[in-house]
Amino acid sequence: MTEELNQAAKSSAMRLLVHRPRSVNEIRQRLLERFDSGIVSTIIVWLVENELVDDEKFAIWWTESRCKQKLLSVAMIRKELLEKGIHRNLIEKALKNIDDAKNAQLLADRISRTFDKSNPDTFKRKLYGRLLRRGFSSSLAITSVENALDSSRKTNAISLES
Repeated sequence: MTEELNQAAKSSAMRLLVHRPRSVNEIRQRLLERFDSGIVSTIIVWLVENELVDDEKFAIWWTESRCKQKLLSVAMIRKELLEKGIHRNLIEKALKNIDDAKNAQLLADRISRTFDKSNPDTFKRKLYGRLLRRGFSSSLAITSVENALDSSRKTNAISLES
């Protein structure tokens, strides 16, 4: 019976890993919903020994993914990784090369293309709010909004001249 439960837990863990990499804590929490702690511990050890889960690699993957797809701030990514049970040292290692100013500007430029710029105050307010919700500091958000608005004005001036 125990071997059958171990195999079922192993299968459940592998199904979780098919979709995306996961932290040790994520897998542990999901397996504990269906299996007792002894079986879960055995499966976690097996996954780590076979290098199927690695919190350091997961933290790096998660950071790269969130920067490329969502352009989140370092603070927001840090919060997400902590929620996933990643140790602070691994988080800091994964975040060390992230440039918040660059990401904030890229996000501001990307989002500003979809906003109506006829009313600069509304444009600034909406873009500023969006940047704050992604975890960027208010000073960084203000700078990025101003740069996006300036860029938009230059683009409009160039198109009017043509």
